[in-house]
Amino acid sequence: GLPSGNPWQPEKTPWKLGLDSLDDGSKPLRILTISETGTTGMYGPWGKTSRMYLAMASVGYTPKLEGGGSYGYGKAGLIGGSKTRTVIAYSCFRARPHDQLNDRQVTRRLFGMTYWGEHEVNGCHFVGFGRFGHAVNGTVIPLENEEADEVALSMGIPRREVGSSNGLGTTFLVVDPTVEPCGLRRAVERNWWPALEDPDLDFSVTISSDKGDMQIPRPKKDEALQSFIRAYEVATVPQDNPHPEERRFRMQAPGRGRLGLVANLAGWSYPEAMAPGEGYLRDRSLVALMRRPRMVVEYYKVGRQNTRPVVRGVFVADDEIDRHLRDTEPKGHDRWQTEPTETAGERSSSIADNVLTKIKTRVSTFRRSLKPPPRPQEKIILPVFDHIMRRLLQEDDGPHPPPPSGRRPFTISTTPMAESVDISTVRVSGQAEFGLRDDYENATCQTRIQLRYSLVEEGAGGTDVKLHITPPHDFKKGKGTGVYIGALQRGKRVTFDFVGDPHSEVWTGKLTATAIEVGA
Repeated sequence: GLPSGNPWQPEKTPWKLGLDSLDDGSKPLRILTISETGTTGMYGPWGKTSRMYLAMASVGYTPKLEGGGSYGYGKAGLIGGSKTRTVIAYSCFRARPHDQLNDRQVTRRLFGMTYWGEHEVNGCHFVGFGRFGHAVNGTVIPLENEEADEVALSMGIPRREVGSSNGLGTTFLVVDPTVEPCGLRRAVERNWWPALEDPDLDFSVTISSDKGDMQIPRPKKDEALQSFIRAYEVATVPQDNPHPEERRFRMQAPGRGRLGLVANLAGWSYPEAMAPGEGYLRDRSLVALMRRPRMVVEYYKVGRQNTRPVVRGVFVADDEIDRHLRDTEPKGHDRWQTEPTETAGERSSSIADNVLTKIKTRVSTFRRSLKPPPRPQEKIILPVFDHIMRRLLQEDDGPHPPPPSGRRPFTISTTPMAESVDISTVRVSGQAEFGLRDDYENATCQTRIQLRYSLVEEGAGGTDVKLHITPPHDFKKGKGTGVYIGALQRGKRVTFDFVGDPHSEVWTGKLTATAIEVGA
């Protein structure tokens, strides 16, 4: 599932098996039914040439000629969608002439699997795979034709029949699903929006609950996906009036394909600073990778975090490299691997590497074209540098402001240092010491201490940079950024160690350390 406003992180669903309450009639067992129509169904005589066998019972790898992936690995998604790891398939298909001898005009099959790991019970070893169907000669085969229809109806699955409106195709029953209807809709929108929005494809999805609620995925209404949908249009449809914030690249062999990139310089390309842990990836440039099935394989992160302007893009692979990219995909079909694997040879992995390298290069070129020209040197203001130079060049830069009024019971000293992280990034680290003055009236003082580090923008405090602070053992985290509460003792100083998140070396940072009497 995908929570609203954040299409990048899966929803957390409590892991509780429906089997735990199977004997409680007040708690019905939940079922997810997935039904497809207009396809070929899982045809072929039962065995290693049967699509149903390859999809449900095989643990091997058999590539699909039509480019959708591989038989046997798609079950990983179904298994992950069932808390009890149980899936049942009911399929209708045409009897093919060359199969008639072995298949006896079979056009419907029903078959179930439970996928558990290897285990032992009372000294007996079990492989963990359980089959639902007919027991024949020590194995289990699917139910066929009328018998398959009868069992399907008993499970609430409408009958399928060749030639009917609900004919060719497959219905899957996922027992005790891990996803709610709303989460499933968001997942479909995130992963299948290219097929849903492509006018040349006859593809639609409808999701309904047992309460009768109907949900239809509408990717264009999702603000986070709108930029990707526009990038897809830029990549696939020639534009009559190109916009300066949009760019189309035609990539040549070996990694042939089309890349569309878009930006919004007045909006999301320069996102506001986010609180730590938000994780929305608003501050990353992303390119949706896809090939022939028009499903998003991955939202590929390009460049470092906080590198602005942020851009969005879509890469659509040409058909001639579809097979190579498919072979590099792992079981989950969620990325293109650039190292050879058991299914992808050197040529396929090198094509994937070529594609990803070109994408990074084109994104970098596009981002550079979006950046405004540098300001003339005479207009550049460096207030901190100006202040330092004025102090160095003048014996006295005027009257100093008086110290703040009132008693100041604390002593504070800091030792911040900037250290290089990489060629263009630095971070601050150091220590801050706090203590009570010797003339403080009490032996202890309950104190609120705060450490903050921010970037200096045009002379004023700007974006906060997160500090990772190690406080003394007797100081506890308080409310607010970098706040700690504890007791200071007269004659004893406490030390806070800190390390900041990396930031660009072009920015000047300012460390602020404050101490306030609690209740004062």
